[in-house]
Amino acid sequence: MTHHLTSETSGPGAGPMLTDLKVLTGAGAILSAAHRSRNGQMHGHTWEVTAWWTGDPDATERQQALSKYLSIFDHQVLADGVAWAESLAKAILIGMDCERVEISRPLERLYAVAERTRAIIATSGGTDAA
Repeated sequence: MTHHLTSETSGPGAGPMLTDLKVLTGAGAILSAAHRSRNGQMHGHTWEVTAWWTGDPDATERQQALSKYLSIFDHQVLADGVAWAESLAKAILIGMDCERVEISRPLERLYAVAERTRAIIATSGGTDAA
């Protein structure tokens, strides 16, 4: 859902009107898994994962779906392709078909984000933003 915010007002004391505002709905879950450090040492982490969707999804249903999706990684040794928070966030973004994924290890103050961006697509008449 996209809204717009302008500096125009509708009357005395009215606040700004909406323009170009993207509203996201988020759902979170916890994931605990192990991976090898850069020096090869096996160790584990607990990550907090938040996924964000546009539109008006049911947040409770999205949270259940996210928990189910994360269960394939939970209490497992992560494969090299998803062993780091950045690559794990990308896999969740694609797997959950959401707009944005945030992963954190809050006690360590470490964070990763993956989000969809607008792509430029070449057309026969030039380029268009997708």
